[in-house]
Amino acid sequence: MAQSPPARSRLLTLAGHAEQVLREMIFSGELAPGVRISTDEAAEKLGMSPIPVREALRSLASRGLVEAIARRGFRVRAADRADFAETYQLRLLLDPFATKLAVPRMDADAIAAMDRALDDLERTILSDDAESYEPDHRAFHFSIYNHSGSRWLIDIQAMLWENSQRYQRLSATVRGTPEDRVAEHRAIAGACRRGDAEETARLVHQHLDFTQAVVVPVLEASNQEK
Repeated sequence: MAQSPPARSRLLTLAGHAEQVLREMIFSGELAPGVRISTDEAAEKLGMSPIPVREALRSLASRGLVEAIARRGFRVRAADRADFAETYQLRLLLDPFATKLAVPRMDADAIAAMDRALDDLERTILSDDAESYEPDHRAFHFSIYNHSGSRWLIDIQAMLWENSQRYQRLSATVRGTPEDRVAEHRAIAGACRRGDAEETARLVHQHLDFTQAVVVPVLEASNQEK
């Protein structure tokens, strides 16, 4: 029997909450790569029925964070070099492209919003606030990308960004000093503030290149330990 609209709405709300909690558990390492996730056990831990948890896991599978195992539930996907390379090859193409489209479209209000996001990110980095880093880092970059004028492009970038988060977490552990990381983002914001789309895009590309340079050795070392 089909669910009533209120029941369906409640299911979607619960599934969204379950997805958010499970995503955070994956990115924090509480659910480590390779760990099997039982729908029933996860539902018990989250205090809800298995149905919204199953919906949440299917959504996470569609985003590449978990994978379905036949008749055994789901498993957290491992962070590996091939997945990292594919993700960042696409980001190296799309993020600078989105930046070139976005910068000329950014008015004074958009620049002010970017500056506020930069201030939040700087405070987070300098205070070593690991919990706030991912959302603040994303908010800063998407304060630029969201002005590209292409909904398709923004949606694809959001999906790639989500898969990038586990690698960004690795990058943050070996990526120079907090002051260095702040300086990278200040440079991007400064070029954007000047309206220099080419320079902003170049700095975004450089930012991604540096992530690749520091994460690949970490992934290689991890594979050798297995």
